[in-house]
Amino acid sequence: MEILKVAAICVITAVLCKIFSNDNKEYAMFLKIAAITGILISAALYISPIAETVNVIFAKTGADSSYLNIIFKALGICYITQFAYDICKDSGESALATQVEVVGKITLILLALPLFETLINIVSSLY
Repeated sequence: MEILKVAAICVITAVLCKIFSNDNKEYAMFLKIAAITGILISAALYISPIAETVNVIFAKTGADSSYLNIIFKALGICYITQFAYDICKDSGESALATQVEVVGKITLILLALPLFETLINIVSSLY
């Protein structure tokens, strides 16, 4: 039922921002930042149980734990990139938003290079 609370906060914040956007754009921005901060903090509470469950599942496979670290880092990069992209886009800075997106994609490729190398080694050992 957490999603209902988040959805309600977002809808109420959006309505209040529309009301404030005509007169006090600064208040609307601060209201958005407060709502986003509260939602991110509540979402962060769910990260630990998810990470523990994934660790248990991953440990059962016997795979190298560095792969799990790469997965979590990639997920963090995706969230940070999307968050920055959305802020830039909402601020009317499309060029900055695109640059954040490009750098996020490049960072993901750099992070995934060890996985690609391992995959190539596995495939080449089959022949």
